[in-house]
Amino acid sequence: MTKTSRSSCVIATRVPSDRKAHFAALAARHHLSASTLLAKMVDEVLKTNGDISLGFPREPEGGIGVADRITLRLRKGDRALAAGRARVRGMKTASYLALLIHNHVRDAAVLPPNDLDQIKVTGAQLAALGRQLRRFGVPNTQLEPLAPDLSEAIALVRREVEAAREATAAVVRRNLISWETDGGSARA
Repeated sequence: MTKTSRSSCVIATRVPSDRKAHFAALAARHHLSASTLLAKMVDEVLKTNGDISLGFPREPEGGIGVADRITLRLRKGDRALAAGRARVRGMKTASYLALLIHNHVRDAAVLPPNDLDQIKVTGAQLAALGRQLRRFGVPNTQLEPLAPDLSEAIALVRREVEAAREATAAVVRRNLISWETDGGSARA
């Protein structure tokens, strides 16, 4: 019986569906799963060929490789949904999924670059609207005093626009800091 280690890696290959079915039937005949039979075959081939110098550094004990790559098995339909969401954000599917994982494991709220750019544009538009409202509310040459209700409404809208602009700017600042400190690529 082969001794199993605490961590394991995946060896994957593509074969035609009929060959996969034959392999699964062979494994079932020996009361094994296809993956167990394949693992036994790999062990036997390696044992038969003796020690071979790997020529590259082994993976660290923690099981995390230098490239930090991982393979995911998605549920049916999830890949298409993720691809659609990534496409809307102008991202590759893998980059979008990596960003989701980054946000989840680091408890961060990093936005995709295109979303962050859109928020920057919205902040600039809010600032411009605030300037326009300021000029409208206090014109240089005022022939008649504005109605008190209109002046109050303009002042309220100006305050709301400024609060929205400040909130938008704060989101942009937090995201830029997250990109810079958590290994992402900052976009100014």
